[in-house]
Amino acid sequence: MTDIDPDGFVTGPHRVDTPHPDLVGALADLWGRVTVAGGAVGFSPTDPLEELRAAAERLVEDVRSKKAHLLTIGQQHVLAGIAVLRRRELPVRKHTGELALLAVDPVLQGRGWGTQLHDAVLVQAQALGLEKVDLVTRSGHGVERFFERLGWVERGRWPGAVRVGPEDVRDEVWLTRDV
Repeated sequence: MTDIDPDGFVTGPHRVDTPHPDLVGALADLWGRVTVAGGAVGFSPTDPLEELRAAAERLVEDVRSKKAHLLTIGQQHVLAGIAVLRRRELPVRKHTGELALLAVDPVLQGRGWGTQLHDAVLVQAQALGLEKVDLVTRSGHGVERFFERLGWVERGRWPGAVRVGPEDVRDEVWLTRDV
């Protein structure tokens, strides 16, 4: 895994239109760092690296095919944070999108980078003509409070829907906001 300098210079957010050849590895590496720190990016600390790489490959393909819009922050050629926006595909939902993922390296959390990525997603959503966005996260680390401070509204919970580990079961939390 790659180290981030907590005092180093960070650039971004940047919109990725053409994925770099090393993006799959950088995504898997970032997801690994976030997961080990307890972050909610869809994996558990015991998931093998191959699963993270496979998910990263799918995301990169979605970016290439314009099914996903990727925004990044970085430090010295190291991926330090990402946000993923997806437009809904059904005709009756084309005015909506999903903030599918927002993650910042644990070393840089609490420094405003998540908020900057979030705000860049809203700009991208507006540029796409989206009017509303939604997201799903898990309880347990106060992530829903972060989004509520940014104007999101909790719309529901599914108790026990996320199993991080045998003794670690969390709620899935749905939030929405207007663009």
